[in-house]
Amino acid sequence: MKTTLTALALAIGLSACSQTDSFSLAPANDGNSQAAAAPAASHIEASGLVYLNEQRLKLAKQALAAKDKRYTAAYNKLIALANKELNKPIDPVTNKTMLPASGDIHDYYTLGSYYWPDPSKPDGLPWVYKDGQFNPISKGPETDWNRRLKMLKSLNTLNLAYYFSADQQYLDKAKRIVKAWFVDPQTRMNPNINHGKAIPGKADGTNFAIIDWTDIGQVITTVQLLESNNQWSKADKAVMDKWLDDYYTWLTTSEFGIQESTRHNNHGTNYDYQAIGLMIYLGKLEQAKAKIEATKETRIAAQIAADGSQPLELARTKSVNYTVNNLWALARIADLSRRHTNIDLWSHTSKDGVSLKTGYDFVVPYLTGENKWQWQQITGGGADAQLVKLALPMFSKSELLLGETVLPEGLNGYDKFSPQDILTYAPQPTTEQ
Repeated sequence: MKTTLTALALAIGLSACSQTDSFSLAPANDGNSQAAAAPAASHIEASGLVYLNEQRLKLAKQALAAKDKRYTAAYNKLIALANKELNKPIDPVTNKTMLPASGDIHDYYTLGSYYWPDPSKPDGLPWVYKDGQFNPISKGPETDWNRRLKMLKSLNTLNLAYYFSADQQYLDKAKRIVKAWFVDPQTRMNPNINHGKAIPGKADGTNFAIIDWTDIGQVITTVQLLESNNQWSKADKAVMDKWLDDYYTWLTTSEFGIQESTRHNNHGTNYDYQAIGLMIYLGKLEQAKAKIEATKETRIAAQIAADGSQPLELARTKSVNYTVNNLWALARIADLSRRHTNIDLWSHTSKDGVSLKTGYDFVVPYLTGENKWQWQQITGGGADAQLVKLALPMFSKSELLLGETVLPEGLNGYDKFSPQDILTYAPQPTTEQ
């Protein structure tokens, strides 16, 4: 029976409960012989993947072929994780137990992550905003936030497992997930986010849920792997391409999409990354170039101060998280621009002398311990812990993705890399076998 918002507001507790996303590693060998097998030759050498930097993937393959210890361990862990994904049930949007205001179960539906029932009101309505305090009800099966997150993580694992092993079972499972979410009429999601980040008692949906789909590229990567291996029927391709085109139209013309594009913080930057990737996949290269060019002013010049700080991110209660998130979004845009256009966003410097590297340079002294972070960081154990756990590995990924030097020699976050990170970004091999 579908739950109403009012009932939820009455039922939920009013006390905060901090939760963080975790991504634990399975044992290197779960008993499946595939886990320890040497990676087979891939079938997609010339696929031209939009979102994955294949130069880095090929370096990872070379390290695996050389039986490098770091890469062999990462590969075995990846396969163990992928084997677990094979047995998980597919969980599309039609499995939620709450209906959005539209009454359509196919609409993606979530609640505002930082909104809570108002303790001063008998029914808790309208919910009130608490910056940085994630409401755990947002992660429950009632809505789509967690199932969307799990779906995208699952696709990332399965895509990489197929790429490095050429084992068909991983791509088959990824295909079933994509079909359930975006193709099959009974279970697919509508191509809009009109009802994401709803605020009980105030709004049926907001623009802020668009950031949930920053990694829609995982879906497109699966589609590209299927297409390049002739495993995507004409009928499925037609439906999927229409879904992506309809979603892109919604993203770039709807009220929420336009609102999100005008945000001056990480929301706007992640919007740009999402839109540019879709433009490239859909063959709208001139639009992609125009959006990348605009990023020089609307993101780099507008968001990064002369000293490299990002004032709008530093003003938040999770200042490390948001500073890092925005820089990573810009790095990913720079990667897309280098691989798919002739625009070098990394090398661009504004008329005031500000560049993307200026933003990275601001953070480095806090990573080395030369400076002490002075801004609020209410989660993850505080600023110092998040600089090590979040900022340092992201800076290392940026260096590898772009082939640029960001960190001083001898400092990196490789030890915080997941198996997926190691195989995607290809850090320096250990030379150990």
